[in-house]
Amino acid sequence: MLSVLILVVAFGALAVAGYQVRTGQWHATPVLSGSMRPGLQPGDVVVTQRVPISDLSVRDVVVFYPPNETARQTVHRIVKLTVKGGTTSITTWGDANLVADQGISSLSGTTAYRVVRVVPLAGYPAIWLQNGGRGLLAIGLGSILLVAALVTILRPDKPARPPRSPGSPGGPDDSPGEDKANPRRSSGGPHRATAA
Repeated sequence: MLSVLILVVAFGALAVAGYQVRTGQWHATPVLSGSMRPGLQPGDVVVTQRVPISDLSVRDVVVFYPPNETARQTVHRIVKLTVKGGTTSITTWGDANLVADQGISSLSGTTAYRVVRVVPLAGYPAIWLQNGGRGLLAIGLGSILLVAALVTILRPDKPARPPRSPGSPGGPDDSPGEDKANPRRSSGGPHRATAA
């Protein structure tokens, strides 16, 4: 019963997280390089929250598209932030890099994605996908889900109390109609005469 409750809570948490991602409030991005070590490792996932650009500050870690790139997002720290003529520009730096990122990124729109959580190792499926391992990933995840479902369904329930030994009151040798208060007297069938 406890395992079913744990599964329900886990799926509920996933549903809430999925809703937040679907509505755009949260965003999950895999870390694909070591440029933010030691805090972020390749294979981690950063969970970001959509915040107003005006709430950003130096030292925040953000997910953004570098200048002239629209296909690859970067997860780096803001080291300089300027607002000029209504446009916010940021200079970023990977914690493990020797120099700041080339170019200044101008943030468009009214919101940006700031890192709020790190989920270690959860990004390895994204790395496998990036390296062309879609089939292996699908088989692996499907197998894990199948095994989890089978274990939950097929595992016998634990008895509420330990089984009694044969011959003890309430044990396996008792007949259904036996009077538990007086073992000499049976409630079913003809009564046997006993010598007094």
